[in-house]
Amino acid sequence: MKLLRLKRTVRKAALNAADKLVFYVKMTDHKLLKWTHEYELGVEDIDLQHHYFVNLINKISQLILDSNHQIYKSRLISELNAYARFHFTSEENMMLAAGYQGLGEHKNLHRELLEQLSEKEKMIDSHAGSQVMLEEVVEFLADWFAHHTLIEDKKFSDFLNSQ
Repeated sequence: MKLLRLKRTVRKAALNAADKLVFYVKMTDHKLLKWTHEYELGVEDIDLQHHYFVNLINKISQLILDSNHQIYKSRLISELNAYARFHFTSEENMMLAAGYQGLGEHKNLHRELLEQLSEKEKMIDSHAGSQVMLEEVVEFLADWFAHHTLIEDKKFSDFLNSQ
C-alpha cells in the first residue's frame, strides 16, 4: 500500500512538472521548449537524443518567425519526423535489450505520435506550410515531448535504475 502511494505521488509530481514545462512553452513568444535537468533520464543515449529533439523543435519554432521559405519549413518537419522514427527505434531497442515489460505499450505511444506527426506533415504540405499550421505542430510536439519524456520515458529510466 505504501509503495502504491509512493508511485502515485511520483506520477503526480511528474505530471505537475510536465504541466509547468508545457505552460512555459505556451507562454513564450516563440514557443521554445527549454531544456532542463527535469528531462534528463540518466540514460546517456536517450538524453542525447532528447536534447537533439528539443533543439529541432526550437529550430522549427524560430524558423516560423524568421523565414518565408515554405519548402525549407516543410523539409524541417520531414527531418523531425525522420528523427522521431530513428529515436523511437533506438529507444525501443534499448527497452527490448533490457527486458522492459512496458515495451508494447510504449511502442503504441510511439506509433500514435508518428501517425499524428505524419498527418500533420501532410496538412502542412497541403496548406503550403501555413504559419498557423506550423505553430500548431510546434505546440503539439512540445506538449507531447514534455509529457512523454517526464512520464512514459521516466518509467523506463526507473526500470533501468532499479536493476
